[in-house]
Amino acid sequence: MPQTIAATYEHGVFVPRIPVNLPEHTEVKLLLPKLKTKRNQLTKAEMNFLALRGISHNLAGTDSVEMQKNIRSEWRGL
Repeated sequence: MPQTIAATYEHGVFVPRIPVNLPEHTEVKLLLPKLKTKRNQLTKAEMNFLALRGISHNLAGTDSVEMQKNIRSEWRGL
């Protein structure tokens, strides 16, 4: 039966908050919520670039990694 186990990601490893009764090396599937992090937010330079391109600057709260990839690929093409 599926279980929900809270864990913290530290030093590249998911650490359960409570003891887990699993044999060593048991493969598990993790379902991660989409989180807003600095990594997923546009930088000030990216926002300025969008403004220069005439794109709405109301994207400050965006968490679209795909949007960042597109912007960075355009920078490389300049």
